[in-house]
Amino acid sequence: MSYGFAVRFALLFFFLPLLQAKTIRVATYNVALSQSSEGRLAALLRTGTNASAKRVAEVVQIVKPDVLLLNEFDYDANGTGATRMNDRFFNVSQNGRDAQDYPHRYLAVSNTGIHSGFDLDNNGVVDRTPGDQNYGGDAFGFGEFPGKYAMVVFSKYPIDTEAIRTFEEILWKDMPGNLIPPGFYTADEQEVFRISSKSHWDIPIEILGTHFHFLVSHPTPPVFDGAEDRNGRRNHDEIRLWADYLTPGSAGYLSGGLEEGERFVIAGDQNADPTKGDSLNAAINQLLDHPRVSGEFVPSRTGTTTASNRFDTATFRLRADYVLPSNEGFQIEDGAVYWPTGSQEGASLVTVSDHRLVYLDLKLVPLIDEVVQDLSVENFDQKLVFHWKAKSEVSYRLEKATNLDADTWIRLDQVDIGFNGNRATAILAEPSGRSFFRIVAYYE
Repeated sequence: MSYGFAVRFALLFFFLPLLQAKTIRVATYNVALSQSSEGRLAALLRTGTNASAKRVAEVVQIVKPDVLLLNEFDYDANGTGATRMNDRFFNVSQNGRDAQDYPHRYLAVSNTGIHSGFDLDNNGVVDRTPGDQNYGGDAFGFGEFPGKYAMVVFSKYPIDTEAIRTFEEILWKDMPGNLIPPGFYTADEQEVFRISSKSHWDIPIEILGTHFHFLVSHPTPPVFDGAEDRNGRRNHDEIRLWADYLTPGSAGYLSGGLEEGERFVIAGDQNADPTKGDSLNAAINQLLDHPRVSGEFVPSRTGTTTASNRFDTATFRLRADYVLPSNEGFQIEDGAVYWPTGSQEGASLVTVSDHRLVYLDLKLVPLIDEVVQDLSVENFDQKLVFHWKAKSEVSYRLEKATNLDADTWIRLDQVDIGFNGNRATAILAEPSGRSFFRIVAYYE
């Protein structure tokens, strides 16, 4: 085989960086901190002494996530509640734990408690008074006041606020092939009825000169309805929204989806178990089985080895909460459902909610177009010369093998890689015999 042919094979392989990177911990936690009236949660957090919030904070200080979604955290327009949660709870040691500071936060309007003006639950009453018994059933998402059961993102890394996308106003009827229950909603109701019971957010998190998309939501529980199964159907389609967002050609009603080759992490209380419960047609499998989603790793409970419940994330014995990374750009290192029991440390803390914190440790893997661009290989004067466009945040090395499927590649540490601006050059003596080379890109 000529060296030219070997180089052509090498060119194919140079675009497959080895999996080496920085690891981040990403978590979702339904904290059940929602209150009975608008503004009450922010008020309760004012002094930093609220017992429930302190327990939530201690759980977070034990697990120490870098990026965290909280579900069931009431929305207020000024973000007062989120600021106080960080400054007076997360960033204040609880029982000697290490304080955790999240300087970057995102919250926005939730459909919960926003009244539709219609009798959406078909009980014969249109109640427009927040707090009344019949008010929540006619809101776009169930809630006795605007912003109840909302969500908030806390991050140790910057958020690209200019690039955030939110989908709270997408109409259910605009989803092609939707599962709107036939005959339940009038034509006028369908003209205003939103698919998202809270919201769906695409939040770009910036890290190491690159980013990932934090795709967060909290679909409605597939219960509390009738034979029409309106909540089960809506739960299915709320989950489907993210599947469509990731599928080329399926996100026209969202004004476009997430481009291929982008990192993402889907997080939130999805209210759907793949094998148990009341969700429709195993709705969560739309994500677990999606070709762009890494759904094979299942976090297990820290406090039990019982096979029947080791994957549950809630006291109602279902796997409801998920952290699902993209196949590209991440390698799953570890993960768990934080659920100590009995006399185990932290067992008295987690009962603050009916859900448990779920986390994954994700190794950030260089994507092809991030690390090796405009690659060329020259063969002259008995040397191979490699040129490529490099990134300053990424480290590189060359490795060699005698075939592409080799189990072991030899590190060529003697080869110096030089940089001139954003151009990298590596020169090595022309090999004897058949050889293949690869560029390994990694984050230190």
